[in-house]
Amino acid sequence: MARNLSIPALASLAILLSVPSLDACRYTVRDVAFVELDDSPYRVFVIGEKSQRPDLAETVQQIAAEKLQDANVILEFVDTSAITGHPVSDYVGEIKQFPAVLAVGPEQQSLVLTEGLSVDPIESAEQLEKLCAAFVDSPARREMFEKLAAVHSVILVVDGTEATTNAATLEMVGQTIPQVEQSLEYLPKPIKEPPHMIHLSAEEALAERVLLWSLGIDTNPTGASQVAVLFGRGRKLGPVIRFPEDPRRRLIRSLAVVGQDCECGLDRRWMQGAMVPHLWEGADEKRAIENLGFDPGNPLVKAEIDRILTRGPGSDGERQAEWDDSLKIAPALSYQEIALEDPATEPVAESGPQNQKAVVSAVPVAVAEASAKVEQPTVEGSSRAAAEMVERPEAARPEAEVPSPGVSGKWPTLLLVGSALAVVVIGLLILLRGGEAAA
Repeated sequence: MARNLSIPALASLAILLSVPSLDACRYTVRDVAFVELDDSPYRVFVIGEKSQRPDLAETVQQIAAEKLQDANVILEFVDTSAITGHPVSDYVGEIKQFPAVLAVGPEQQSLVLTEGLSVDPIESAEQLEKLCAAFVDSPARREMFEKLAAVHSVILVVDGTEATTNAATLEMVGQTIPQVEQSLEYLPKPIKEPPHMIHLSAEEALAERVLLWSLGIDTNPTGASQVAVLFGRGRKLGPVIRFPEDPRRRLIRSLAVVGQDCECGLDRRWMQGAMVPHLWEGADEKRAIENLGFDPGNPLVKAEIDRILTRGPGSDGERQAEWDDSLKIAPALSYQEIALEDPATEPVAESGPQNQKAVVSAVPVAVAEASAKVEQPTVEGSSRAAAEMVERPEAARPEAEVPSPGVSGKWPTLLLVGSALAVVVIGLLILLRGGEAAA
C-alpha cells in the first residue's frame, strides 16, 4: 500500500518543484542597463607614421594603461604606412593633416578629435592626454553619473537657436518629471528618485561635443531643441527626440520603458542602447550596488542577464533598425498613456492643481482600462492609436482601489500550488486510513 501511495506523493512534489517563483524575474529594464555584456567599446585611433614619430606609439601605450583602464574606450596607435586593411582606413579620408586623432563609436560613427599633433614629443603627449581625458569626462557626464544610480533616468535637454522652442521644451520636460514620479510606486521594483534633467545651453553644448556626438545629437546650429534619455550605466534609451518636430509621446514612451520587467515582451534593443564614453571606477560601482541591491559586475548576474537578453524580440542586436518600428512594443509595456497638448507646439496652460494630469502609470493594463478606460493600441497600429488617445482627467484612479502590481497575473500559479497541496493532503489521508486498516 505504502509503495502505491508514493506515486501521488511524488507527483505532487514534481508539481511543486515545477511551479515558478511568484517573483521569477529579479531584474527590471533599468537593472539590465547597468550590466556590461560585451558592449562594443569606443575606439580612439592615433594615426601617424611610426618611423617619424616613434614617441607617439609609446605615449599611446602609457595613456591607455594609466588613464583609460576603467573606461569603455580602447586607445590604439595606427601606422599610416601599414593602414591598408585596418578598420580605420574607412575613415582616414576625413583627415587632412597627420598625425591625427580619430574616434569611432559602437555604431560606427566617427569624429575627428584633432589634426596635426605637435611635432614636439612632450607637447604632443600633453595634447593627447588632454584629448583622452576630455573624451571620457565632462561636466555633464560627471553630473549624470552621480545621479544615474539613484534616479529613474536622466533627461538631457540641448537648446536650439529658437528661444521660444527652448522654453516650451523645458516647460514640457519640467511637467513630465513629476508625472513620472507619480508612477514610481507602481513599478515592479521601486526606484528612489524621479528623472533628473540636465539642461545644456548652446554655449555649454560646445564643451560637450563628444557626449552629444555619442548620443547622435546634432552639434550644428538647429532650430529644434533636442532631448535624449539615458539610464543605467549611461545607456542611451530610444531615439533622440527633436521638438517641435517629434510628438511628445516619444518622450513619454521612452520614460515608460525604464521600470518594466526585464522578461516582458519588450524589444531587447531598448535594454542594449550604446553607452556614452565614460569612466566606471570603484566609487561608481559602489553606488550602483547600494542602490540596485545587487552587483552588476558579478559574473553570475551577468550570466543571468545574458540569458534574458538572448531571448525575445530584438535579441539579434540590430540597433540599426528604425526606432519607429520599436514603438510597436507599446502593448507589452503595461502602462497608461493619456494624450496631452504638446507644449512644444501649442501654448502652455497656467500651472496649478487642476492642470496636474497623470501621463505615465505603471498600473497593469487591466486596471488602467477599468479605471481610466483608455484605449490601448494594437501592435499594428500602436503609433497611430496613441496619437488618437483622448485626455480624460476626470478618470483619475482612486489610490485605495489600485491593487498590488502583478497580482492578477499570479492567480494561475496560486491555483496550481493549491492543487498540488490538495494532492499531498489526499495522499496523506489515504496513507493514514491504510495504516489504521492494517492495525
